Amino acid sequence: MTGIWDIENTLELRHRMVTEQLQNRGISNIDILHAFEEVPRHMFIPNVPVNDAYGDYPIPIKAGQTISQPFIVALMLSYLELRSNHEVFEIGSGSGYATAIIAKLCRHVDALEVYNNLIRDSISVLKQLGVSNLSIQHRSAWEQLQTLKVYDRIILWASPPRIPQHLFECLSDSGILVTPEGKSDQYLWIYKKINGRITKERKDAVRFVPLVRGSVNEIDSPQGGENE
Repeated sequence: MTGIWDIENTLELRHRMVTEQLQNRGISNIDILHAFEEVPRHMFIPNVPVNDAYGDYPIPIKAGQTISQPFIVALMLSYLELRSNHEVFEIGSGSGYATAIIAKLCRHVDALEVYNNLIRDSISVLKQLGVSNLSIQHRSAWEQLQTLKVYDRIILWASPPRIPQHLFECLSDSGILVTPEGKSDQYLWIYKKINGRITKERKDAVRFVPLVRGSVNEIDSPQGGENE
């Protein structure tokens, strides 16, 4: 799949990223690999050279956040065990890159992001790419959700000191939640809801920005919302 954004041989850059950074490290889910080949990562981080956009490392974006290393994104998505009929809840959509990939793997994505300038930028790119099976709300993960919707899968892209309880309440039975967790020592954790009970499994050591606590108004003040 190519488009007007396929400039400067980015299709080859994506193919190399998938082969060297994902497949060579054990990512084998064919749908995930195809999604990474299709989504133009460089469009979500226009502040860096195109070649650097496909590098094997996280990259800073606005509001003191980062776009995660491609392998870590793929690894966390593999733990989600996504299916095409799933409803997904994403915490911390950031640049929108992972949101676009998830949207290719499921029915619909509802995302939260506390920084309004990140939402504006990401929605602009997602519209250019024609990704429509998603919504992004300007909201904090710590605020009680104003919905009765239940999600098959939930993923967090920032590390909380604990998981907000209401996230488990909106996770379906047999649902999976994947998150980094911890402060100085962070690990990926897989939470599963089985017959109303939550189990957890520790996986890989990682390093993510913290999931900032507070309401969206407390976190993203008019000054903070314009942070570059």
